[in-house]
Amino acid sequence: MTPTRRYEDKVLLLLTLIIGAVVGLVVVAFILVTENLGAKLYPGSGAAWRRLVIPVLGSLVTGILLSRYFPNARGSGIPQTKTALFIRDGFIAFRTVLGKFSMSAISLASGIALGREGPSVQVSAGIASVLGRRLGLSTSSVKALLPVGASAALAAAFNTPIAAVLFTLEEVMGDMHAPVLGSIVLASATSWIVLHLLLGDEPLFHVPAYQLVHPVEFGVYAVLGVVGGLVSVAFVKLLLWQRKHFLKLPRFTQWWQPAVGGLTVGILGWFFPKVLGVGYNFVSQALNGEMLIRTMALLVLLKLVATATCYASGNAGGIFGPSLFIGAMLGGTVGGVAHNLWPDYTGSVGAYALVGMGTAFAGIVRVPLTSVIMIFETTRDYSIIVPLMISNLISYLISSRLQVESVYEALLTQDGIHLPSGARAREALLMVGQAMRPAPELLTAGRRLGEVAATVKRETGAWPVVGPGGLRGMLTVEQLDRVMKEGRAEDTLAEFVPIPDPERLDAHEFPHVHADHTLDIAMRRIAETGLPVLPVVSRTNIRELQGVVSMQDILSAYAMGKADPQDAPVLPRRKLAELLAGILVVMAGLGAVGGFLSYHYRAERAGRARNFYDQGKALLQKDQYAEAIEQYRDALSISHSSQYRLGLALALIKASRPAEASIYLKELLASDPTSAPANLGMGQVAVQQGLIDEAVGYYHHALYGVWPDNALQHRVQARLELIQALGAAGRKQQAQAELLSMLAAAPGDLTVKQQMAPLLLHFGLPKEAAGVLQDITQRDSQNEMAWASLGEAEYAVGDFPAARDALLAALRLNPNDTAAQKRLDVCNQVMALDPMRRGLPAAERFRRSQEILAGVLDVLDDCPPPDLKAQMEAARASLITRQRPPTYSDATDVNTTLAEHLWAAVPKSCGALPPHDAPLSTIMSRLMAR
Repeated sequence: MTPTRRYEDKVLLLLTLIIGAVVGLVVVAFILVTENLGAKLYPGSGAAWRRLVIPVLGSLVTGILLSRYFPNARGSGIPQTKTALFIRDGFIAFRTVLGKFSMSAISLASGIALGREGPSVQVSAGIASVLGRRLGLSTSSVKALLPVGASAALAAAFNTPIAAVLFTLEEVMGDMHAPVLGSIVLASATSWIVLHLLLGDEPLFHVPAYQLVHPVEFGVYAVLGVVGGLVSVAFVKLLLWQRKHFLKLPRFTQWWQPAVGGLTVGILGWFFPKVLGVGYNFVSQALNGEMLIRTMALLVLLKLVATATCYASGNAGGIFGPSLFIGAMLGGTVGGVAHNLWPDYTGSVGAYALVGMGTAFAGIVRVPLTSVIMIFETTRDYSIIVPLMISNLISYLISSRLQVESVYEALLTQDGIHLPSGARAREALLMVGQAMRPAPELLTAGRRLGEVAATVKRETGAWPVVGPGGLRGMLTVEQLDRVMKEGRAEDTLAEFVPIPDPERLDAHEFPHVHADHTLDIAMRRIAETGLPVLPVVSRTNIRELQGVVSMQDILSAYAMGKADPQDAPVLPRRKLAELLAGILVVMAGLGAVGGFLSYHYRAERAGRARNFYDQGKALLQKDQYAEAIEQYRDALSISHSSQYRLGLALALIKASRPAEASIYLKELLASDPTSAPANLGMGQVAVQQGLIDEAVGYYHHALYGVWPDNALQHRVQARLELIQALGAAGRKQQAQAELLSMLAAAPGDLTVKQQMAPLLLHFGLPKEAAGVLQDITQRDSQNEMAWASLGEAEYAVGDFPAARDALLAALRLNPNDTAAQKRLDVCNQVMALDPMRRGLPAAERFRRSQEILAGVLDVLDDCPPPDLKAQMEAARASLITRQRPPTYSDATDVNTTLAEHLWAAVPKSCGALPPHDAPLSTIMSRLMAR
């Protein structure tokens, strides 16, 4: 490669980067203009008449402008880009670029049911074309820049850099081995980076994690592929049929034809607002299973009609986005029906909606590989790939069989343009393998030069020299004549053609070509090396000779194949200084525009996002969950702040939509695993999903994670939530452990202790509850609730005098507290019955033991156990006897022991014990616990 050529390649590389950056800025501007204009035309509280009037007016305005000023800006933009690439030498007028940008923005903002991706491709390819022509590039170089611009456009418009490259190669170029592949990849990556710098990193759709429930689901996905293929064919045929009739109309009607599409969308949108625009927000709802089956089924039909009519009537917009919308609704419908029929064998409706997106796209646009990768990139969920491939392939096969031409090819055919398909375009490039032939003479390295000179055919011009390790190089007739004149006839070829250096086997040091090189490359290398014959070698072993190719072989191949190969895109050698100056000017302008856009739109969008976020918080406080979620979504779509993502996730949790909330929370934890609010949210999600062990882990991460503010207060609330969740799940011991841990580290905050006390009582820790409540009453002696709770705690502990005192204090503060009065009455009865109370005379203890035994006998009278009748009669007789016992102490023990023995039989004989808080039950529990 000459130094000038290397220099030109560097300039072309720089130009590719500039195009990628410029296109990224333009697409971001296109998105922002469309969003802002649409927000003004359709305010949140707008009247219903807007849905009818605005699409009609918008399409009427664009129809007039398209017919008079921008005739090449109608439709998608992808067929027009292909036409410019293959027929018009890469020419796209600057007027068309401006028209496509403005007309598409007006159409999409007014609610026309088309997409933004196709227009972005034509606008960006046009920018590349204009930039290349203005910088004085050759025709071949300008043509090479069109796919560069197209790839950059899709990467930014759809946030899918890999799918953008594949679509450009698969559909726009029709050649997966295009020589500009490197430039296409570089431009796509550059544009994507610009998008993320300005708008942030956010997938187009958020979806719950996919999980295959049963292998029978593959059959459902296959059915989805069949239905998707049929719907795709119906859409394409309807669009082409309508467009054929619109094209037959007189030319002077072109200005009002788009209004037919606007009127159709307006009428449908009047009754079904979800039909308006691209509808990506509704696609997100379908992916998360938030739409009814009948609604999704109806939207498939309505969107199909609306999009086909809008496009056929000549509006500016693409079918990328609508294809995904139709597919999502179709997949959700099929999945919903399947789930109703076989709920135990099918997954969520959202998974089918996701697969349906790729299914419809593969059937309509006919790019099966791109459709698979695109769905993965838009959702960032790889687990759905296998069902997606199955459904996409079936849809593609059915669509190809029932509609031979793809939608873009058919649209061009209607316009009288016939482009070569990808296969035919590839076949037109003849390869070295089609021209090569076996080497007629192989010279071994051991032969002498004199012998070789006497036996070779001089008209061949050059011969390959081979040795034990393979090819050594080529020997030309000129070299042979020179060594013979030097008197070296006795030398061997090995001395003249040494073994090549393994580190220097490139095409310049070791001339060669491969069988898969184009003939254009072979001709250039023949010219560069001066060799009349080039060796054809293997890619796996450069020294493995496969044949030879000469200029005559190349000419014969062209004559046989009737091919007309185009020169590879090369920058002209002239005016390199002017070209560099132009590039520097563009770079300076790009920096200025980028800085302005970044500053202006970041500030403006930040303000809008904050407004949506604040409205969402206000609605959430009013328990208006659905409205709050929409506000949070709007905020997040504008500014991808962690705060907005967390707000949306917490709103989804409150709306009992844990699966969707987990998507946003996991994204937060992926970037910051120590985020306490995100871990708390995941704990709440796990609780709603019944995954208690998982919830405990997340709650503990929240307890020891990083809080943005008020860390102590948040940790207390998080632990209280965890305790309540454990209690609701029947995990009493774990709840007690968390309470004791919290008590050990409890701050002196009176409010926290007031929250802990009821939980300590509820989970069977009365002693600890009493200690907390004693502290509360000492610090706030007028707290009636604390005194009442302390009475309950002391009663549960068994300290009845203390319980009585606390309850009396509560009643002094609130005489109307019936619960405290009831507990005080029970407490007094227990104290009057308790034989173990300290300070009682022996006679009183004996009397109380008799009263307890009488109470137990009264309970058993209704359900006497047969084996204890004798003991019961003896006990009853002893109670009737009025004689004084020999000793009160022994008699008391006899009575209480007998009462305990009889009480133990109550559950089995009577089925249940009396209420646990009844005085007798309380006394017996204390006696049996001695």
